[in-house]
Amino acid sequence: MRSYGVSHIGLVRKVNEDFFYCQENYEYGKPYLCIVADGMGGHNAGEIASKMAVSEVRNFMEKALQDCSHYKTEDYKNLVRDAFLYANESVYNLSKENIACSGMGTTLTLALIIGNSLIIGHVGDSRMYLIKNDKISKVTEDHSYVAELIKNGTIKPEEASHHPQKNLITRALGTSRDLEVDIKDITVSNGDFILICTDGLSNMLSDDEILETIISVKEYKTVCNELIKRANINGGLDNITVVVIEVELGGDNIDR
Repeated sequence: MRSYGVSHIGLVRKVNEDFFYCQENYEYGKPYLCIVADGMGGHNAGEIASKMAVSEVRNFMEKALQDCSHYKTEDYKNLVRDAFLYANESVYNLSKENIACSGMGTTLTLALIIGNSLIIGHVGDSRMYLIKNDKISKVTEDHSYVAELIKNGTIKPEEASHHPQKNLITRALGTSRDLEVDIKDITVSNGDFILICTDGLSNMLSDDEILETIISVKEYKTVCNELIKRANINGGLDNITVVVIEVELGGDNIDR
């Protein structure tokens, strides 16, 4: 398993409120974790929310995964949900205790790979894509106002990128005591790519443009930097974070 991540402030924002984590060490058959978050809130509180959420989820899961030899797929899915709920409580409590953090929250999208199973945890409008056999599919659902308009037929998908409320999300970690987390699992194979990104990328590049970049570049580290570059060329209106995982289901440790 190989992964690499890049976070860029973009060309407009003064603060980078995105945060990500890529596990450095991979051992075949053992869990492999990557996380992306896009914070929101005034007074730079979004930066606090995203870092805190990633840290809390990572720590919760790493502790639980120390003894996971008996886990089945449903156990991993329950663990991901519990980690999200744990982080949600931590971020929410801080937002209530510290007035500077009032109202803060964050998206959170997580990939946990065990063997050929990809467990996905997701809240918000950051995205995860699977690139398989030179085809791209979005494996998360945007929790956003615009996504709801598309779903109920009010607007067409091609109108979404120009909608004035495209940045309004309907579900975030840390904004409420209660949190609904999307959890699913899919099968991955050698040679697949998994892309996790914030909307700073997906609002600047279409799915086809993302796919073309990955197909033409292939090398996972170069792909990240090229996607960031292209998003900035198209405007760089938001922070841009990209994590690319190249699926290799065998072999020894591969550093990121």
